[in-house]
Amino acid sequence: MILRTILAGLLLSAFTLRLPALDSKEAKKAADAPAKPEAKSDGKKDPKNKPQPHVYALNITWWAEPNLKPGESLELGILIEKEFQPIYLQAMTIGRPLEYTGEPNVVIGRKTKVTTTDKKGKPVTTDEWVPFANFTISETDTDILALLMLAPDKPVAIVKTFDIGVTTFPYGTIHIFNYTKAKIGCNIDGTVFFAQPGQRGKVANPFTARQVVNFRLAAIEADGEPRSLVSSPMVVDHRARRLYFVSEIPNATDEARYRINALIDHIEDHPQPKPEEEVVPAKKAEPKESKKSAERPAPK
Repeated sequence: MILRTILAGLLLSAFTLRLPALDSKEAKKAADAPAKPEAKSDGKKDPKNKPQPHVYALNITWWAEPNLKPGESLELGILIEKEFQPIYLQAMTIGRPLEYTGEPNVVIGRKTKVTTTDKKGKPVTTDEWVPFANFTISETDTDILALLMLAPDKPVAIVKTFDIGVTTFPYGTIHIFNYTKAKIGCNIDGTVFFAQPGQRGKVANPFTARQVVNFRLAAIEADGEPRSLVSSPMVVDHRARRLYFVSEIPNATDEARYRINALIDHIEDHPQPKPEEEVVPAKKAEPKESKKSAERPAPK
């Protein structure tokens, strides 16, 4: 179609070069002719200017491995473009993120066998997706961690989401999420930071090299006395980032009241690109004089 339009334009130009110029009457008539009304827009945007869909990096993991009954299975899928795509989850793991471009309301389904009856009254069993969990993400989010927790005595899951973009959660750092009524304190070789109840605390400066540190966690309760939760050496470096979730179990004994879940994300170093070496053009070798011409005597 484009080629046909170009050829028509070339033929028209060649033809009009041979026509005499319009006389004054024809020129005036052409000038006085009313302009054609512009075509009305149908309100549809040019598909070329259609905004690109926002891509999210979703990291979905279990808070803890689900306790299933013998013979019971748990097949999950995420709703993408009106179809459920199977997903396979581990506990407290950040793996390869899922590129998600669907609706801001993320829907996770569970495959379940549903029995119905056909027209003859016979039972028919099919696999269908039923709602299992959902959570909402905003258009400004990029990297999201979604923690799934099975609801007690219900076939659904509760979801908590966290921003784990490298700007908010860079490598070489330690973050603590406090889900207790106490204040949680962290001491790393004398560097101390706190996480208030329901808040997130983090180490001030990321680690820039691999080293062994003394890591201590404590719960500071209402009486002001610290209750030690963790005290051990730990290897840290600039390639790893750690999330600690401190939760409180209601009606548990003092020894089992606090629970700590840790999630470690590790990235391999990438070799730095070598600077481009300056290319020096090779000198052209001067043509050697043949031995015969060198021995030939110069003309007198």
